[in-house]
Amino acid sequence: MQAQHPSGKLIRLSRILQPHDQRAAVVAFDHGVHLGAIPGILRPGDMLETLSQAGVDAFLVSPGVARAYAGVFCGRGAPGLILRIDWTNLWRSKDRLGSDEGRATLIAQVEDAARLGADAVLVYMFIGYEDPHQEAAQVGHVAQVAQACEALGMGCIVEPMARGKRVGDDIYNAEYIALGARMACEIGADILKTDYSGSAESFAHVVESSFRPILIAGGPKTHTQREALEMVQGALSAGAQGLFFGRNVFQAEDPARIMRAMVAMIHQNLSVDEAEALLQ
Repeated sequence: MQAQHPSGKLIRLSRILQPHDQRAAVVAFDHGVHLGAIPGILRPGDMLETLSQAGVDAFLVSPGVARAYAGVFCGRGAPGLILRIDWTNLWRSKDRLGSDEGRATLIAQVEDAARLGADAVLVYMFIGYEDPHQEAAQVGHVAQVAQACEALGMGCIVEPMARGKRVGDDIYNAEYIALGARMACEIGADILKTDYSGSAESFAHVVESSFRPILIAGGPKTHTQREALEMVQGALSAGAQGLFFGRNVFQAEDPARIMRAMVAMIHQNLSVDEAEALLQ
């Protein structure tokens, strides 16, 4: 039996994982801290308000967005606040001054998240670096964040990802995802944000390897909306407890409509066909 969270964590995490089903529809809105201004996030306040009204359970945002648009998170029924407290240059292409393997660093502390009213913090945990010392340093930073979260009753969400040069292009390998997920659980994560391996069958192995709730990362923008909905269904059927949606929502033609359909899949168990009908 899993140990109960201290009251601070219990209260904060209940604003993310809904108490009636322990699931969550979260929008990852932290892209600007890594990529700068991209389509869909040029007017942060407008998009946050739009998706909030569409039923999102929580947003993942940077410290700057949390400060500038605090009103989105105020009031009864407002979405939960997950604060991204690290930064990486991994995601930028070379023509935008990116790096082949990238590095990550903390940009805020757990204490800052508490001052901003956050319900949880989120950090990357990259594995597969060519330099094993770099991987060890990364894990050490994650462990320090997890310990600080324990001290302050803050929710701790870890995003393990196989992205170093030793991984190559095999980033959606279920064995690698499961390896990172289990290590993150052992280090102290309350919730995991992981890659999706591409099928319910392979992702079930990731769920079985973990003992904390898993919310999958929405990943790159899909070619069709149905493809995004099928990803939601596959993850949930494998045992995931929700998703972090990004480009597939805020870069959609109608962000509010696709958000409502995905929320219905997560909390009302709509099928892909039923959710797609909401988009017509």
